[in-house]
Amino acid sequence: MARSGFVAFLLLASVVATLSVRVRWKDPAGETLDYLADCATKLADDCGEDIFFNIFTKQRKITPACCKKLVSMGKQCHESMVGFIILSPSFSKNASITVPRSKKVWKKCVLLAKEALPYRKEAWFYRI
Repeated sequence: MARSGFVAFLLLASVVATLSVRVRWKDPAGETLDYLADCATKLADDCGEDIFFNIFTKQRKITPACCKKLVSMGKQCHESMVGFIILSPSFSKNASITVPRSKKVWKKCVLLAKEALPYRKEAWFYRI
């Protein structure tokens, strides 16, 4: 994992460790730390950091490549990570801003990820 991805992971891990003492948070699998750590590792390189700073500080842009990683990570991981981070006193005061911002980032990334798909004319590609 690249340095900046590792930094983002450490930031998430410290928030998780701090809050796990005070709050009993359950993700769908019931294994919070492992679940969130797994989610974080799917955002290697600068993507985790870019997404974090875009949602929580609006100081960075998210590239289409990072959007693809976010979408491939899954909506449940995205919502769980954001939800857990805003439990921290440092971030909870801005939850009314960051939660809608995280939803906006998700929607934008879904659109960007769809646009990045290669065009295929084969009929099987369009069947559901």
